[in-house]
Amino acid sequence: MIPEKIKLEIYTPERKVLSEDVSSVRVPGAGGYFGVFPGHTPFIAALQVGEIKVDIDGAETRYTAGGGIAEAMPGSVSIMAETCELAGSIDVKRADEALARAKKRIAEGRKSWDVDRAQLALARALNRLRVGSR
Repeated sequence: MIPEKIKLEIYTPERKVLSEDVSSVRVPGAGGYFGVFPGHTPFIAALQVGEIKVDIDGAETRYTAGGGIAEAMPGSVSIMAETCELAGSIDVKRADEALARAKKRIAEGRKSWDVDRAQLALARALNRLRVGSR
């Protein structure tokens, strides 16, 4: 029997972000976004920087995801994210500052900064701004 809801749990290294029964969840997988509904086939996926959309009885809630992994089961989804924030709690000013800092570090190049790390910081800042501004 297919469950009506799935248990969604989102964790970061610092805290449990969410533990709730939901209708569905859309997650930024490394190969593209994927949706998980009750009764989903089990799988594990790597996550990329992007937006997590959670549907609870037609009400949508959005979170940022800063990479990590997700495990889907027929009745549950567990997301272990490097970073995760509720859209409404994003400090847009701080995200703007992080964006400017990342752009500066990329422009200064490898002699001064780890450019790969700066590019990831840039992607996270852009994602926070995009999700937080909706």
